Amino acid sequence: MNWPDMTINGRHYSLSHLQPFTIGVALNGENAPTYKLYVSFGSHTFSKKWEKSDPIDHRMNHNQEERYFCTIRHDHSLHLPAIIQQGVSGKAYFSQTHNYLLVHNLPGMNAPYAVFFNIEKSKSKTFDAAMFVVSAYEKPGLPKNLPKITFNTLIAKISRGEKIFRPKK
Repeated sequence: MNWPDMTINGRHYSLSHLQPFTIGVALNGENAPTYKLYVSFGSHTFSKKWEKSDPIDHRMNHNQEERYFCTIRHDHSLHLPAIIQQGVSGKAYFSQTHNYLLVHNLPGMNAPYAVFFNIEKSKSKTFDAAMFVVSAYEKPGLPKNLPKITFNTLIAKISRGEKIFRPKK
């Protein structure tokens, strides 16, 4: 999805940093393959649930869902491409439900910045896997020892169609 920029109260908010991109994810070892990962972003990375008390000029619609354009989430989302680029050589965490997350510390935050994403084997021959960043926000109370997997192992297994097993505690 190519997100259009927003203008609220005369202030321009660019969303160009949330345009889809492709990144190589290399496995460790000599002659190890590099997988092509397609990354795209959802509206929850820069918006939140619409409340009747929210200012009307912040209201936006996406896929028939009313959302509140959140300037705080937008400002934090500016870090998302770099977090993902750094994350491919680190760990991915299993969420409490069905998706994965990257955890990052942003300046000025009192809690971790959690980047929730889904990943699947690509339906296109152009990429090996597709990552959809569902949401990203400050997450107080995030458990410290979430089950984890190396990001490059996750991508390799998904790309090869292998089942991912959640580590037991």
